[in-house]
Amino acid sequence: MKNLFLLISLFFVNSIVSQNEIKYQDLNTEDLEHVYNRFDRVVKVEIFHDNGELYQKGYLKNNKLHGRWESYDINGNLAVIGEFIKGKKTGKWFFWSSKNFTEVNFQNNKVISHFKWENQNVVAVK
Repeated sequence: MKNLFLLISLFFVNSIVSQNEIKYQDLNTEDLEHVYNRFDRVVKVEIFHDNGELYQKGYLKNNKLHGRWESYDINGNLAVIGEFIKGKKTGKWFFWSSKNFTEVNFQNNKVISHFKWENQNVVAVK
């Protein structure tokens, strides 16, 4: 009886501590990977381009975008970085392209201000 109780207790503790990893394959042009953590209900999301380069990564909490979110171009270069809180954009978001760099300030999913700089070739002179 003690052995049975010990076995059931170990099984229960192991199931609580372990993490589930769910992989979805063949979703048209992207592969989507979710890792589910049972304690804080946060899901890590990674989406990939057809060429295997990372497209987006971030987190979901209670089925809403939450925390840092990053997007990458087809070559794997960082294109966007920002933060969500309960599904709403907040704080400073940065957007990169070959022609310019943009900073957008959000509060409760609304644009508060934005700044734009054009990329210029800077050459160091000796």
